[in-house]
Amino acid sequence: MESESKPKTKPKLETAHRMLLLLECFTDAKPEWGVTELSEELDCYKSVVHRMLSTLEERGYVTQNPVNKKYSLGLKLFELGMVVSRGMNLRTLSKPELKTLAEQTGESVLLTVVDGHSGVCIEKFESHESIKSTSQLGKRVPLYAGAPTKLLMAFLPEPEQEEIIAAGLHAFSPFTETDPDTLREALAQIRKQDYSWTFQEVDMGSVGIAFPVRNHENQVVASISVLGPQFRMEDKMEKCHECCRQAAQTISLKLGSKWVYEARIAEV
Repeated sequence: MESESKPKTKPKLETAHRMLLLLECFTDAKPEWGVTELSEELDCYKSVVHRMLSTLEERGYVTQNPVNKKYSLGLKLFELGMVVSRGMNLRTLSKPELKTLAEQTGESVLLTVVDGHSGVCIEKFESHESIKSTSQLGKRVPLYAGAPTKLLMAFLPEPEQEEIIAAGLHAFSPFTETDPDTLREALAQIRKQDYSWTFQEVDMGSVGIAFPVRNHENQVVASISVLGPQFRMEDKMEKCHECCRQAAQTISLKLGSKWVYEARIAEV
């Protein structure tokens, strides 16, 4: 049995940092590693490397070759990579339409996706007006309030909607829907009309409209929205509605969706 000797000492690394360094050892040039090799490469005990590999293997981040006992990257990393890829593709494909929509309406335009019980803005084109939406790139907003996120909630499976409702509905303004039954009715209406108009639900004086972005399976993967102050939006609701609808249709077609976004507007 080999004695376990520690190579020259380096500053102590946190376990998470060590795991990341371990994963970064796997390259096209060297896709497989043994425990001893990794121990030497990372300058740490073989027992530590073995524990990290066992944890990573349990979670699917690495897999062990049963013949030579060496490790390679697992499918979990491929899955995560595909999540990043899809997100980046969505942003890249959407940018021309988002930019055009912002120019057409003169208001701020957002691309928003679901993350847990929140919506996150992953792309934004700002209005050039001095008074404009306060929504920020990367900002998390509960799904039940505001046009971009409320639309996304409407297309979640019902059990997920109920989880969000059960977690509590906090009022951001006097116009936030905090009654569960009223919210359920609003979500049903959004699904029926295929868009969302909201008035001052998150920020006082702010109005928003959002349409769903669908993928090749016609699943809603994001929302595209126009947000602005009520005093400006009141005079161009129909224009914002139509321009946003067309942008959502174009982006969805790029993603392979065959969904038809009907040119209709309900009373708002």
